[in-house]
This record gives sequence, structure tokens and C-alpha cells, in this order.
Amino acid sequence: MKETVTVEKALSSGRRKLKYIPIIAAFSFIIGGFLLFYLKFFDAWIIALGFILGPLSGWLIWSYNINKWKIWAFENVRNVHTLQRKAFEQKLIWKKGSLFEKSVFKNYDQIQKLKRLETKFLEKDIFKDDISIPKETLIFYSKSTLILNLVIAIGFTGIGLYLILNKNWFGLLFVILGICIIADRIKNLRHNGPQITLNEKGIRLKDGKLIPWNEIYNDRVFTKSGARSSTDYLAFNNEMISINEMTITFEELENLLHVYRLRFENNI
Repeated sequence: MKETVTVEKALSSGRRKLKYIPIIAAFSFIIGGFLLFYLKFFDAWIIALGFILGPLSGWLIWSYNINKWKIWAFENVRNVHTLQRKAFEQKLIWKKGSLFEKSVFKNYDQIQKLKRLETKFLEKDIFKDDISIPKETLIFYSKSTLILNLVIAIGFTGIGLYLILNKNWFGLLFVILGICIIADRIKNLRHNGPQITLNEKGIRLKDGKLIPWNEIYNDRVFTKSGARSSTDYLAFNNEMISINEMTITFEELENLLHVYRLRFENNI
């Protein structure tokens, strides 16, 4: 089947319909409750109502849109396995059989379309070679990113010292955190060799031996989100390497994995 929509375009549409719009709706009710109370249109109960209607509206919008998006996306995207994995990682969809998945609104027509689309998962994803990619790619630490993070860490340490001088011992936490980050960034700045080497034979990490593609499994690039930040990782086998401070982007590395594995398989 010919691809008419890219995986990233489908995910972008999914983020808008399944995350951003529900979040906006939820916060609109919550903020609206506070505003109506502040303007003295209603008593404090309107705030509690906003906290109830907000999450409820977000869930209703997500539940209404989820199957419409899945049908559109899986009908028009060729590499459905990649799309499903990324949609799950980005929390756009839930595991089959989960409580949230069971709570989704489904009409008869949608159920039938989703069943028919299951046959697409019997086919492997298809990736193409990219002649612009060299025979080997070396990925280093980004010096500019490391220096920026080093400056920020020095600033944290300075704030901590200032707080300590003013007998605010909470600053000790800033100093310890800052020193740890400074030491780590200086160590990385002194390492001039490649952190990751990719070619059609396999993957090499730092000064380790090359791991051939036929011994590599579950290789992927993914984002792990925390409370205040997110980190991009290269993962394969039992390895998980942060790439946020390296000379590579998420999309570039993902493409390299596909191309070099394809070249390996074509040369077997």
C-alpha cells in the first residue's frame, strides 16, 4: 500500500487532537471556574465544578477523537508498526485491553473498520535507503551544548553559595547539584572521541567493540518524559544512551538506524 501520510504527520495530528485540544478544554473549565468566582458571579462551588468538568471534558474529547484518528492514521500510513509504537510512547493511545482503551466510544462502523485495519499489521514496515547518508556516521558530544549546560551549572553553584553566605542552608543542595553537573560536563568535554558509531555492519559505543546488526534487537529512538523535562534516548539490547547532548537529532538518528540496518540486510 502506498504511503499517503508520513508517520510524523499522523503523530502531529494525533498530538493536536488527542493531547492539546483535550488539555485546553480541561484547563478552560478550571480557569473559568476561578474567573467566575473571582468576578463574584458564583460562590466557591463553581471552582469545584470546574475541577470536575475540566478533566471530564478532556476525557470526552479524547474518547470521541481517538478512534476517528486511529482509523484515519492507520488507513493512510504505510509503516503502521512504527506509528503504533510511537503513538504509545507519546501516550496518544493505550495498550489494548487497558481501562482507558475500554472506555473509548466506538460505534459499529468504527469497530468494523478497526478490525479490517488489523490485517495491515501482518505486513512488515518498509524503509528505503538514503544515498545522502555516508558509509559510516560518527556521533560526538556537542561542545556547544556541553558548554551551555556547564555555564548553567556554574550559575546554580553561584546561587547556592550566595544562599549559604546568607545562612540559607537550602543553597547547599544547589551547590552539590551544580558541582556534580560541572564535573560530568567537564569529563564529557575532555572526551573527543565518538560516542556512537553507526555503519552497515553495526553499532559501536565509545571505545567498545562493534555489535553487528544480527545481534542487535529492539533498536529504537524514543523520548522519556519527566515532570519538568524530557530526554531522547538511543536504545537497543540492554543499552540506553541519552543523545540530548550529542551532534544528532531524534529524527536523524532514527533514520540512520533504518538505513544502516537495511544496508546490512541487503548485503547478507
